[in-house]
Amino acid sequence: MENTQTQKLIKPEIKSIAISCNTFLRPEILEKTLKSIAELKIPEGIEIKVLVVDNDANASAQHVIKKLKEGFPFEISYFVEEKRGLANARNRLLKEAINLNVTHIAILDDDDIADVDWIANMVDLYNTQENAFIISGPEYCCFDGEFPDYLTNNNIFVKKTSKKKGEIRKVCSTHNAFFPLTIVKEEGIWFDSSFVFMGGEDGDFFYRAGKAGYTIVFNPDAIVREINGKDRVNLKWILSRNYYNGYSGSYLQYKTRPKKIKRYLYLIKMSIICVLNLLIIPFSIICGRTVFFNMLGLSCKNIGKLTGLIKLQPLNYYEHLNGGINK
Repeated sequence: MENTQTQKLIKPEIKSIAISCNTFLRPEILEKTLKSIAELKIPEGIEIKVLVVDNDANASAQHVIKKLKEGFPFEISYFVEEKRGLANARNRLLKEAINLNVTHIAILDDDDIADVDWIANMVDLYNTQENAFIISGPEYCCFDGEFPDYLTNNNIFVKKTSKKKGEIRKVCSTHNAFFPLTIVKEEGIWFDSSFVFMGGEDGDFFYRAGKAGYTIVFNPDAIVREINGKDRVNLKWILSRNYYNGYSGSYLQYKTRPKKIKRYLYLIKMSIICVLNLLIIPFSIICGRTVFFNMLGLSCKNIGKLTGLIKLQPLNYYEHLNGGINK
């Protein structure tokens, strides 16, 4: 990736924001997400609309929207995108946000709880830092239930950041982002459908937006918290997620790069690392179960990197982590 960027000179004024999320087969958790949005502190003079796009053709989240609409502090719009896949659902989200005639969009996941000052902190940095066109914030973990420490302390859940406020980034994620819709309307940047079941479409989207001049900056104060329940806080999911993260990272990095020598050198490096990981795993138990399971996760991630590098084919996120729910 090249480092050069052309920064936009005119930043659209924030007049209205669509607080948005995609959802799929998680109505109970979605309800918690929407309730956290209802508690947000909103800066004076900004109109807020809430937008939900359901990627389940059976509209499994519709009853949650109907339940919350009455008495909800903001207008809620709900749409069903029957064409499956993350990129398709996210593009529908952008399309409907444009139809709502808002100037900006804030996106989080359907299993995230927004801190009460989330939007206020996004708006503040956008208005005070000249080059802040796209704002990215952290996503920390919270747990829906009681689980063993050696699982909740796993590196897959312990999300630390050393990024500073206002620090420029090359990419970010839709789990916590804020940006003007001119990215879509004027630049024609949409989510790439080739990532439809792979994941990584958000990183690709924001990378292209950054190259178009919409500088991405980080705000550690704009926080959302990801809800993790028993479907995730278990060894099978943790190891699978590590493998997927490694696989998709290698695939996205090398799928379009023609330099075979660099790929082969990386292949040799990862082969050596994987062997070393497997040799270390039995001894890591001496340091306790947290270290042992973190070592297992790291090994799975590195094996995923090696496999993704060799295959260079998309890995279906839904089949890999969600038991084959991909239709």
